[in-house]
Amino acid sequence: MMFPQTAKQRRFAGAVFFCILGACATPQSVEPERAEAERVLCERDGVSIRTDFSGAGQHGCAPRAEEFVLTVWPEPALIGRINPSPWYGFSVEGEAGQSVDVVLDYGSHQHRYAPWTRTGTGDWVRLSDDEVKTEDDGRIARLTLALPEGPLRVAGQPIFAEREVADFVAGIEDRFDVERVTYGTSAQGRPLTAILAGAEDAKHLVVALTRQHPPELNGALAFNAFVETVLGDTGDPVRPNTRYVFFPMMNPDGVENGYWRHGMGGVDLNRDWFAVSQPEVEAAQALIRQEAEGRNMFAFLDFHSTWRTLVYFHPFDTEGADSRYPEALKAAMDMEFDPQPDWISSHNDGKGTSKNWALTEFNTPGMTIELGDLVSEAEAKRVGELTADVLVSALAGE
Repeated sequence: MMFPQTAKQRRFAGAVFFCILGACATPQSVEPERAEAERVLCERDGVSIRTDFSGAGQHGCAPRAEEFVLTVWPEPALIGRINPSPWYGFSVEGEAGQSVDVVLDYGSHQHRYAPWTRTGTGDWVRLSDDEVKTEDDGRIARLTLALPEGPLRVAGQPIFAEREVADFVAGIEDRFDVERVTYGTSAQGRPLTAILAGAEDAKHLVVALTRQHPPELNGALAFNAFVETVLGDTGDPVRPNTRYVFFPMMNPDGVENGYWRHGMGGVDLNRDWFAVSQPEVEAAQALIRQEAEGRNMFAFLDFHSTWRTLVYFHPFDTEGADSRYPEALKAAMDMEFDPQPDWISSHNDGKGTSKNWALTEFNTPGMTIELGDLVSEAEAKRVGELTADVLVSALAGE
């Protein structure tokens, strides 16, 4: 007796069939060094799909009829389930002017990130809505791609990986009086870089970090704008009495390998701040404690992205914690943005987030500032600028 197949079962059976034929690539997570292989996932009739670049996703690939099917895999997770942040990144190359359909198969997950494309060294451009179709409740996304001369890079967000972060840090060094430090190495051996600024005898300390979760680009854009604002003319009045520690890339391994959420250890770094099982978190904490010695930790900011713009913060009435800065920032955001960002009050010692660690360790008003996935670059930057403006105003009253 035959039973009808669900859509998911049909996709799984198809993927197995192609793998049996040898047309399906193995998950990239089993190969630790991206540079060791050419990474042509699949090719047919002069069209090739590749993932041989920083930030490319974890994909299998199979030609089917007149399209290419890419499975979208998460990295291995050793602790708990992985949050649904289905990142993809690949390049397509073929005859210029040709139209190619690429189907993203998310399995039990759903399409989240709107596709962006880039040709050569040009700007990233978001695909139009009529070039992206979702099916099966979002578990399938079909992209129609017009091929240019040379490779067409496609990703869930414009890629801002190791090289781009290094360029940002170099630009900060060129423009401002800062010190770049290597405070440790990642699990895969990449250097961990921080930016130190402000007087060494400053009374107050401000810590800001981003990219604990690899795909969350809009949070990084807000972080970058925050850094540039407090280091510029805006921050001049408080710089003699304020020390800054900036972490522009907490999870370089996850970013370089196109992970959804974790580092190489299979752990969500923003759930590891109490367990401290990962070298990236351990090294960051050591630098923060060193810089906090003899200073008042005035603010601790962690920039992320999610489905909508919001802020996680400790309750304003937390005993002994100075909530004036978070309260002032909420008031400023409520006036600036429409719709107003949600503010979600919580503190859970067991969750292991950076903001909870900051409150427990320093009794400091930690905040996780989340930017919506689809906000414009201008809005993401404005969130960072406003966060910096309110911070400087709060520090000026000290």
